[in-house]
Amino acid sequence: MKDATAKDKYPEFEGLGLTDSEQVSYDRFRFWKVVILVSIWYSFYYLGRLNWGMCMPWMIKDLGITKTQAGVGATVLFWSYAFGTLISGKLGDTYGARVMNTIGGIGTVILNIIVASMARINIMLIPWGFNGFIQGQAYAPTNNMITQWYPKAKRGLATGIFATSMGVASLFVWLITGTVAAHYGWRAAFTYPLLFCTLPLTILFFILARSKPKDAGYPEYKETMTNTISSKAEELRDDQISGFKAWGLLFGNWKFVCLAVASFMLYMGRYGLLTWVPLYYAETAGINLKKIPIATIALPLGMAVGPIIAGWISDRFFKAKRYQILTIYMLAFTTIMIILASAGLKTLGLPLSFFLLAIGGFFVLGSVGLVFTTACDFGGRRMAGTAVGSVNFFNYMGAGTQGFVIGMILDATKNWGIVFGLLSGCAILGIILVNIVRE
Repeated sequence: MKDATAKDKYPEFEGLGLTDSEQVSYDRFRFWKVVILVSIWYSFYYLGRLNWGMCMPWMIKDLGITKTQAGVGATVLFWSYAFGTLISGKLGDTYGARVMNTIGGIGTVILNIIVASMARINIMLIPWGFNGFIQGQAYAPTNNMITQWYPKAKRGLATGIFATSMGVASLFVWLITGTVAAHYGWRAAFTYPLLFCTLPLTILFFILARSKPKDAGYPEYKETMTNTISSKAEELRDDQISGFKAWGLLFGNWKFVCLAVASFMLYMGRYGLLTWVPLYYAETAGINLKKIPIATIALPLGMAVGPIIAGWISDRFFKAKRYQILTIYMLAFTTIMIILASAGLKTLGLPLSFFLLAIGGFFVLGSVGLVFTTACDFGGRRMAGTAVGSVNFFNYMGAGTQGFVIGMILDATKNWGIVFGLLSGCAILGIILVNIVRE
């Protein structure tokens, strides 16, 4: 009975010569020292990226800049991040997340401190752009690390937990960065949270984490789902994915390209909310700047739980297919954006608008998590980092695009309804694309 239970619970360990206790040890290691550890670290890594959007009301006032200029700052970060993540995916497949995440963690601390010391927006954008590139060194390698430890059948939950860290990160930025900015100014918010949170956790991650099972003394798992996009990717030889060939294989697959474009649209929505919601509340609800972090906390609260539920459902009920849940989540997000666009905050009232933003965050980040899981499936263990990095490149091109587009819309029209209408349109196009991919 014991053997049957172990076999049923860990089919990916069958034939590896592991005892029951060793299988349990393997599972505990990959959960606590891979998924949970990197999720905690990444939650604080975001303190060096989302601080721009959180601090935007204070920066506009202190630096005397326009909304378009503030939006360009977001665009510079996101587009430089896009190129950083495109490269880091391939590097992560080679060197592992332990090395790449450490480089990213230390680098973003240094560059944020440099940005905080500057007074002119035009000069400030140079180190801020480098910060975007450095911030891009972690996400794709981390997804590769999780793929090394978890087969396709269990990958949705594992990557969902990690994607939840993006929502938790948003919550931490709202609470930590927002509180520091409200009481000590935006420059302090760019400095102290990274010195006292991001840096120590980066060092801890380097000491404890392991990029692959063999680095911790465990054998590689056996892929249990055959004849899938993931198993097919794992059959590729080294010479087929060396150099630029991995990118060629991925972008030669029309389904992968559709997934990447759908993700571009999703990130227009995700960062359209994260970047502009603090200003939206400040302008339309008349909320005092010091109360913005508390007033807008509904959005990251929703984001904190969306991905893990979406990943679990796709693993449990849809045989590791992701597009069905993606469709449901994106339709729900679209509906909420349409309500916000047509009604407005004053008509809805603060309690209902808080609730809608929380639900909107739940669905948009849940969708994002599933897109990354699908990218891991396309790459398998052989090139998961390259696949995620490639999709993430499109993500942050979308995130950067919303920065200056929404900034220009607001400067020209001062109409938040148009902004939410734009975000709902992006989600609708994303829905169409994921249903073409059907993975």
